[in-house]
Amino acid sequence: MDKEKNNLSEPGITEENPSLQQGDNPASMEEGDKENQEKSPGFSWRREILSFGREFIIALIISILVTQFVFIIPLVPTGSMIPTISVNERILVDKLTRRFSPIKRCDIVVFPCPDTPEELYVKRAIGMPGDKVEIYNDTVFINDIALEEPYLTVKTHGTFGPYYVPEGHIFVLGDNRNLSRDSRLWTTTPYVALTAVQGRGVAVMWPLSQIRWLH
Repeated sequence: MDKEKNNLSEPGITEENPSLQQGDNPASMEEGDKENQEKSPGFSWRREILSFGREFIIALIISILVTQFVFIIPLVPTGSMIPTISVNERILVDKLTRRFSPIKRCDIVVFPCPDTPEELYVKRAIGMPGDKVEIYNDTVFINDIALEEPYLTVKTHGTFGPYYVPEGHIFVLGDNRNLSRDSRLWTTTPYVALTAVQGRGVAVMWPLSQIRWLH
């Protein structure tokens, strides 16, 4: 009798898998195992969120560094640079090369407006440090020599100057010469400090159908 009892398994437990009890569904056990794994120390929602947050912060820092030192793509909301730049086009402004290459005459530059520093203006550098600038007879004169401006489609009306550009500054005009608020009309100073220039306009980037280099 004792020998027969020794050959019997305990009720409800199989010899092949002692962990399964009668009536258990292996599929449901697998699902339960997955849930237990998600709740186990090996999986942590907090760790996943922290990882995403770290990647977001790194991307944000890179974005800030790029816009601070490499380039920006501002919107031009007015027509003061027509025909070179149209209303509501976005331009690529190179902020990097100005640190190694000085601003030249006829460069397109972006800077805070002297009258309203919270606003960025885009104009063309016309007068360089030490220049005398005059406007009369529909022409801009630099040091008594007429300036060739092939980018214009209108004449420069009115009489302005002479302006004597101080060292470390430039005199700027919009290409839409008679509808531009620029060095001729500012009340605080007609000049832009070179240290205030944020960069050169090098290309139109938006809309995509109008992508082109600026000259």
